[in-house]
Amino acid sequence: MTTEVADEKMLLKAFSIIENTREMELTISELRDLLKIDHAVYHSSKLGTNPSADMYIRLTYPASWIKRYLQMSYADVDPVVREGFLRTVPFSWSELTIESAAQASFFADALAHGVGPHGYSIPVVNKHGHRGLFSVSSSQSEQEWKRFLAVHRSTMIQIANRLHRRVVAEVFYEDRPYLTTREIECLRWVSLGKSTNEIAAILHISPHTARDYLKSVRFKLDCVTSAQAATKAIKLGFLKA
Repeated sequence: MTTEVADEKMLLKAFSIIENTREMELTISELRDLLKIDHAVYHSSKLGTNPSADMYIRLTYPASWIKRYLQMSYADVDPVVREGFLRTVPFSWSELTIESAAQASFFADALAHGVGPHGYSIPVVNKHGHRGLFSVSSSQSEQEWKRFLAVHRSTMIQIANRLHRRVVAEVFYEDRPYLTTREIECLRWVSLGKSTNEIAAILHISPHTARDYLKSVRFKLDCVTSAQAATKAIKLGFLKA
């Protein structure tokens, strides 16, 4: 199996976990296991760049580290969270500049509690300004970690965006996508088992145009396949089962 095929299968599995696992805490745990890393964290804020405003956090960190984090008020020190809610592109924790002894102690303490030394964070933001941060960490060797990022970076970015969209919809009750009438028509025929060429003939449009509509729908609904998009459209009320 090629790396691309394996990665696509992982993405489909990840989307299935995000779509079908009811409890978000279990969702994060299953994503961690799928990625085969030590820990995963999702942190979002409804109000701009302030990670403490209407915050929502689900994570797999050990209870001892969570307790320590709160006791030491590490939220005021943690450069990963601070940078994650300021930046717009993914970053490795190794890129962060240690600006104080407190930050150096924070990373040493995290490592002592089983978090790190390697980490990668993906900032996400939707059109309403709701920001989120999806982070993963691992104790793999340097070479293994580099290989992991090279293979899975793109997949993790898509996972982060899909995860954020679910939280925004379920927790903040916003961000229902807008689908055009034509896009819904194409999806309806997909749900009935029609191919792209058949849909084009039914709607009297070119196959290229039909493919463009379906590509747009997959993007809007954060789906890999048109069949998956049709299923999601039914869940969101765009189509009747």
